[in-house]
Amino acid sequence: MLDVARHFQPVSYLRRYVDLLALHKLNVFHLHLTDDQGWRMPVAAHPRLTEIGGHRAESMIGPSRSTRYDGTPHGGAYTAAELRELVAYAAARGVTVVPEIEMPGHVRAALAAYPELGNDPGRTLDVWTRWGVCENTLGVSDHVLDFFRTVLDETMEIFPSEHVHIGGDECPTTEWERSPAALDRVRREGLAGPGALHPWFMQRMTDHLVRAGRRPVAWAETGTTLPEECTVMSWREPAHAWAAARRGQHVVFADHRATYFDYAREEGDPGLLAQSGLVVDLPAVHGLDLTPPGDGAAAADRVLGASGQLWTELVATPAHIEYLVYPRLCALADRVWGGAGDYADFTARLDGHRTRLDALEVPHARPPFATAA
Repeated sequence: MLDVARHFQPVSYLRRYVDLLALHKLNVFHLHLTDDQGWRMPVAAHPRLTEIGGHRAESMIGPSRSTRYDGTPHGGAYTAAELRELVAYAAARGVTVVPEIEMPGHVRAALAAYPELGNDPGRTLDVWTRWGVCENTLGVSDHVLDFFRTVLDETMEIFPSEHVHIGGDECPTTEWERSPAALDRVRREGLAGPGALHPWFMQRMTDHLVRAGRRPVAWAETGTTLPEECTVMSWREPAHAWAAARRGQHVVFADHRATYFDYAREEGDPGLLAQSGLVVDLPAVHGLDLTPPGDGAAAADRVLGASGQLWTELVATPAHIEYLVYPRLCALADRVWGGAGDYADFTARLDGHRTRLDALEVPHARPPFATAA
């Protein structure tokens, strides 16, 4: 998964990214197209999503998530033709591009473009310049549902992939708790409370995709059960994956402690802009635990695979992307295709593979830029 919502990358670079995935026999390119800080997906019916939502005034900087900003506007969006060409380019290399449209949280860029989608339609918001979890969420009126059905329809026209990702993570209920329209929806639908609007919303979008013959994918969240038709991506806890598999859902492992490549590669990685809090080193990635628990063996056939994630709040350039992704993605490919193996054997083979990465000018060994102390 590559996040192009936080920092936009041109489609020319996405083709190189696909080439590197294909080299490692990774067959799905999950493209995170929308978030609070940018909307990159073209939607002809709603052009302001990219015209306004595709641009922010500046970006927060610093690995400590301080309130410093760079003062530099950032923006970009793809055309439908560019994305169709990318889909075809990837397919020719055995890679399926899976789009992600975030909802009902992580939607500040959409709300900046169309305030009427929110819980306070008279409020004017900007495309978010901060990182983290924004409390602004979609409203739950019928016109909001119809708007996002249209977004999904246009997404499916461009991306023929069986799976379509609809986000679903980190969705605060604060605005729903104080919105008369949201509380009215709770009453009319007979829901237990504002918190139940999240699964209700996700079910509406899931139903739309299923009717179109697609398979929805969503992030697992603590305390929330996704619609049974959803493929579950478990990023917080492996237990979420096995719980979903026991319920009969397909799952993709995305444990942040082993597959989030925006975390530092090693202890003391000096001054490199990476997410703070964890170190995800090569042993952690290669040791990704895909072993079913004692009561989960019967559900193991519902595991579709595992995914590596590169969130780009602090990652603006292709060279920085590749330094954080490689060689950790090599370890993930070895783990998911080769099974649990000997780490020493992997590192011995990796030594030879690094020559290939060098030939492709992948900055896998050292930061490709000067780092501050």
